Amino acid sequence: MLKKLIPDDYYKTIEDIPYSKLYADGIRLILTDLDNTLISYLENEPTEALFVWKNKIKEMGFEIIVVSNSRKDRVEHFANLLDVPFIKFAKKPLLFGMRKAVKLASREYKKEEIVEIGDQLMTDVFASKRFGVHTILVKAIDKKTEIFPTKINRKLEKFFLTQIERRHPRLYQQHLDQYVVDKDE
Repeated sequence: MLKKLIPDDYYKTIEDIPYSKLYADGIRLILTDLDNTLISYLENEPTEALFVWKNKIKEMGFEIIVVSNSRKDRVEHFANLLDVPFIKFAKKPLLFGMRKAVKLASREYKKEEIVEIGDQLMTDVFASKRFGVHTILVKAIDKKTEIFPTKINRKLEKFFLTQIERRHPRLYQQHLDQYVVDKDE
């Protein structure tokens, strides 16, 4: 189970991700979390930088779908403004939302063509690893705004990070070491 909490890659922000490399590696569908991955919990609308990000990666040939655990109408409002499909109340780490998102895509994708981007080990990384797609972890945008369930997940994450470091030190150093440094800033 511990290995399913280790992301394939870590980048500080969505802007730091090497999308050209992902495209060269055959990735075509980006499933992305919303809260603290694209915007903080306090924001309801895409920023200008997000519109630029979306346009850049769509021009590269990627399809984007927002996959959020939030039940709130702000997910729909945000995704409609950004003009991307979405799944709200995805129930990650359960696979319900991931499966539903893939069905929303404009075409059928092989799992090797899909990446999931998120800020939490316990939901985003665990779901995407279980689903069998490439996973990218990013630093949470603003932890001070997190809701109660996410705060619990962060405590669980801390425990599992310790376990991963102890049992899989090489993988920890390769995939999580910088995340731990950045998340504690």
